Amino acid sequence: MSRAVLGLASAAFLVSLANASRLRGIPPPWTASLALSLAGLWACLKEEGRVGSARSVVLLCLTAFFATMRWHGGDDIPNSLIPFGILRDGTLSLEPFRLKFETERLSDFVIHGTSPLLSIFSPIPAVVALPVYVLPAAFGGPPNDFGLHNLSKIAGALLTALSVAVVYWACRRRAGERWSALCALWYGLGTWSWSVSSQALHSHAPTQVGAALGLWGLLGARPRDAALAGFGFALAFASREDSLFFLGAAGLAALLINPRRIWAFALGAAVPIGFNAAYWLWYTGVLKPPYMGAQAHMFGGLQWGAVVGMLLSPTRGLLFYCPAALFGLWAMARRADRRWAWPMLAATAALVLFLSFRTTWTGGQTFGPRYFAMASVLWAVALAELEGDVAANPRLRALFAAAFALSVVIHAAGGFFPYPGTFMTVEAEAELWRWDLHPLANLFRAEGPMGGLPAAARWAAALAFVGASIPLGRWAYRFAGLIDRPPIGQ
Repeated sequence: MSRAVLGLASAAFLVSLANASRLRGIPPPWTASLALSLAGLWACLKEEGRVGSARSVVLLCLTAFFATMRWHGGDDIPNSLIPFGILRDGTLSLEPFRLKFETERLSDFVIHGTSPLLSIFSPIPAVVALPVYVLPAAFGGPPNDFGLHNLSKIAGALLTALSVAVVYWACRRRAGERWSALCALWYGLGTWSWSVSSQALHSHAPTQVGAALGLWGLLGARPRDAALAGFGFALAFASREDSLFFLGAAGLAALLINPRRIWAFALGAAVPIGFNAAYWLWYTGVLKPPYMGAQAHMFGGLQWGAVVGMLLSPTRGLLFYCPAALFGLWAMARRADRRWAWPMLAATAALVLFLSFRTTWTGGQTFGPRYFAMASVLWAVALAELEGDVAANPRLRALFAAAFALSVVIHAAGGFFPYPGTFMTVEAEAELWRWDLHPLANLFRAEGPMGGLPAAARWAAALAFVGASIPLGRWAYRFAGLIDRPPIGQ
């Protein structure tokens, strides 16, 4: 029975994907994706009986990603079009879509004065997501906005789910099956993986895939693990240049762990970096990012208010968007292997300082401090080291379970509802200390996403949404108290 359901759901998904830009009488691709992930989760839980394996964790996260049934995009537009340019026109540029960018107020996404027309972002996310676009490019018509939004969401969700799988296996090098599952679930559902990365083809998802692969490699002992570490962190850097700090930290960690493997690390890193360099040279003739000028004007002097805001603000602060991150940071500082953990902590601090020079550090209409999306990979893997501490200490386990549940509910709000706050940088800074604009408090506001409901119904719905953290926390408390299937080792 489960195989038949999976087969039907797979067929519906492929038909819908192939017709993403010309839907007539069939469900859109993100609906078909949700049906397929649900069928897969049902079959997996029926076979295994509980959440704990990599399959069940990934399918649970993937189902949650698709269940939001919305597109949280904007700056994903260039990378959602480039795959069509690659597959239909053999180009990484946006030249085939010049008219769209000139007539639809999308000029902020392209570099002006270039021929061919180039994106202000790295094309790596589009290249990594290319398999999602093969059927639509082969059988679909010209890409329209609705089809692009569907494909962008599917690509972002699949890449983020891939990073969840790698985080799980990286945790399994240090922890048992249940605790690894809980760490991966927190990473997939209690961070920006759910609220941002999985909702569109932003640069965050491939960066997170790269960081997960890189850390998995650092935890290994063979030369090919070192090569994987170099490839992963270089992929993160090639996707988002602000990941340079983590690439440098990974190189230092590779030296500290085994200096004789640094050659393998460098060879792995050369692949994504070499691809980006070839892109720059081919399209501009200069060995530097063509979008450097477009990004440079966004920087000014150091703003200490930005440092405080990214850590403590109710609208942009790490503490109030991801409270369980404190456990990951503690694990990195006190429990994880210091040869990799301390360089990564330094890289995280460097990222915060770097972003504090950016005049647009608030990120516009976004979900809190989404710049920590890649760092959450590191926190999740470091959490693996806390398995024994949490299981043996009921008070610590209760604190972690509460932080886990609250983090998941916060990012569920980000996935299901529009982001609170304003798009404008100056206005966003003025809203930094508005407690009613925290995602959970915003649900109760008449101006919030449930504002169309009568006051009593709005409060009841918001209380039910926030109250879901209670049974979730109880489940996490019980789940974290059981240790089974020891680490798989190196």
